[in-house]
Amino acid sequence: MILLINPKTTKSTEINAEYFREPNLGLLYLAAILENQGISADILDLEQFYPLVDSDLDDIIENKIQDYSIFGLTTLTNNFSYTLQIIKKIRRVVPKSIIVLGGPHASFLYEDILNLDNLVNYICVGEAEQSFPELLKILLNMKHLNVIQFETLLGNIKGIAFKNHFGKIKFTGTPDSININTLPLPARYKLVHEYYHYRVASIIINRGCPNQCSFCSRQNLFKKPRIRSIPSILSEIRDIISLQNYTYINFYDNININTQFFKDFCEMFVKNNLNMPWGCELRVDSITQEEARLLKQAGCHLVATGIESASPEVLKQNFKYQNPDEVLQGLKYLKQVEIPVQAYFVLGLPGETEKTFSDTIQYIKQLPFDDNDRINYFIATPYPGSRLWIEQEQF
Repeated sequence: MILLINPKTTKSTEINAEYFREPNLGLLYLAAILENQGISADILDLEQFYPLVDSDLDDIIENKIQDYSIFGLTTLTNNFSYTLQIIKKIRRVVPKSIIVLGGPHASFLYEDILNLDNLVNYICVGEAEQSFPELLKILLNMKHLNVIQFETLLGNIKGIAFKNHFGKIKFTGTPDSININTLPLPARYKLVHEYYHYRVASIIINRGCPNQCSFCSRQNLFKKPRIRSIPSILSEIRDIISLQNYTYINFYDNININTQFFKDFCEMFVKNNLNMPWGCELRVDSITQEEARLLKQAGCHLVATGIESASPEVLKQNFKYQNPDEVLQGLKYLKQVEIPVQAYFVLGLPGETEKTFSDTIQYIKQLPFDDNDRINYFIATPYPGSRLWIEQEQF
């Protein structure tokens, strides 16, 4: 009756698309929570069908959606147009269906989306692990409610947006921050491996971010920064290993947001003899030589880090408070222990000039990288929810 859909995205920066594709954690968490509450939900993860041409993918979608009446979709800015294509197909094939949308793009632009020809019925704004199950319980019982009772119950759920029976958009308020240590293990067992087996598993180690980078929306999507407990993380690692499908784990987001956590995290691998290869995100400007050695000892196979620019002025103007010289030193520590690095740069940020652009290129040329490292470039984009989007006139 309920189908959760992850639309495909175009990963243009990937060298090996097959290796770096990962399941959508948000939907896997929702499926697990629903299962624990006695609500069955299936998952259609379109990333799993990436080798297929669009026409074959359209047939798969059309055949799959016929058996369901409630659909939950997640969307990003870069796949929103494709998400709309799927929603229109659902409306055509299952005209009386209920469609719930979530994800970063929908969270920040819920008013615009709800006004799109009534394509979407409800939007879960922000963290949906509590709001979505509560919404479903009401929807599954709605035939026993009149419109006033129904909308009153909806109004009691924090974190949803919808049009009431007068056609007016209602937002029930920012949802409470989820205690990520109480989340169940993601329902990876619900993924259908008919076409493609995921090899990379992703694990969240925190939510929210204490930083305020102008080009990122995370600090507004997840209001309160939270760090997950080591026992909780260890339990999920062991679950992934037991599934035997995965050969690599990516950890999100920065693992050195807290010094003690970083140490405990690395020691977890050593003490528990966890041999699964893994990669992580961290800030290299604050890493020490000892910490780099600890990463290596723990079995880290890749560090991803946002450098963004070599210009202190550009970094400061965009609230990225790091020193390029300290970044360079941290990278040297990582390369001394032979940990590959994936570095991200954002070009064209506010304050960028021909000189700062040239300085960044020269900076890149002196990075201590070899063929095992990778540099990814992104064009500064005002994504909804970011400071570049919210404070456009100031930039």
